[in-house]
Amino acid sequence: MEIAYVSTYLPQRCGIAAYTSFLIDGIRETSSDVKVRVIAEKEASPVKNEFLEVIPCWSRNEDYVKQILAHVGNVDVIHVQHEYSIYKFDERLPSLLRKIPSNIKKVLTIHCVRPGQVCERGNVDEEYSKKIARLADHIIVHLDSQRIILSRLGIPTEKISVIPHGTKIDDQDQEASRKRLNLPLDGKILLMFGFVKPHKCIHIALEALHKVLRELKNVYLFIAGGLAPNAPKEHEEYARFVERRIMELGLEKNVIFGNKYFPDEDVPYLFGASDIVLFPYYEEDRSASGSLHLSIGAGKIVIASRIPKFEELKNISDELLVLPYNVDAIANLILRIFTEPEFNQFLFKRTMEYREITSWKNIAKKHLELYKKLL
Repeated sequence: MEIAYVSTYLPQRCGIAAYTSFLIDGIRETSSDVKVRVIAEKEASPVKNEFLEVIPCWSRNEDYVKQILAHVGNVDVIHVQHEYSIYKFDERLPSLLRKIPSNIKKVLTIHCVRPGQVCERGNVDEEYSKKIARLADHIIVHLDSQRIILSRLGIPTEKISVIPHGTKIDDQDQEASRKRLNLPLDGKILLMFGFVKPHKCIHIALEALHKVLRELKNVYLFIAGGLAPNAPKEHEEYARFVERRIMELGLEKNVIFGNKYFPDEDVPYLFGASDIVLFPYYEEDRSASGSLHLSIGAGKIVIASRIPKFEELKNISDELLVLPYNVDAIANLILRIFTEPEFNQFLFKRTMEYREITSWKNIAKKHLELYKKLL
């Protein structure tokens, strides 16, 4: 079987590029009779070996239909990794899907589904998702809420598979990780990861830490990230607000916030150094969280907002989901995890089970089973 992925690819800095790379690694580990081709955006690096060929040949800013079709060849399955910011909302992707030869099965992973009532463009996003979904032979989404929206839009249930986002298993020693990052060797570390943006609600984590410190003194919040390149003014204002709030709450000694970017090679150690990872976000996108799976892959207990993005956390324990802005619930949950060994072990055991279920090897198996079924 030969599979062609249409996607961004490494070393391009893109979540979809990393996702596709991890999926291909899982396929390589799982099957010896599969060949993979990546028809990649031009920022990717070319690769050619017996298993994998990467062909950087198209650009989101050009008419990429002919550029991609020229490299489809005689593959059995063509699998498009879709994200709105890559493919926009014009007729190029629908045209590509129509022009792929009928003997090639067309699979589409829709990474984000935005319902009209929470989208600044109204119904544009969901109508576009409906259009491209109709042109594919099969659709993959990561969340059940995404499946339900596509079903509402008239996509047959049997044409949609819910396959979770994959998990990279990476166990870094905690003490070594803290030494590498110059973090406190004693005490407990709460981690928030990624670019500083208002919807991530760092201020809620600060309020929760303030409450935790009334009962446990040796607890730190590590805000591992800074402003994104070309961050808008409101993000800059939010970062300044976070810095002010740290001082107002008297948390200078317990918050580590360098407001800086951490390179990819440091990411496993960020999670390795932590005890709990916090996602007190407030957003409406229906998309899975790669950072959530990095946390799970590191064997870390996660506390997250009860929003669509983190709905799969219920597969570990529904108790790890809290209502947005609920400072008391976050603080109390942190305290239980740190002070009740049986509760801690229950959550840890469930986390370890789920990371195995969603390991990239097992997610790759699910993809291969789907491809074979379609053929």
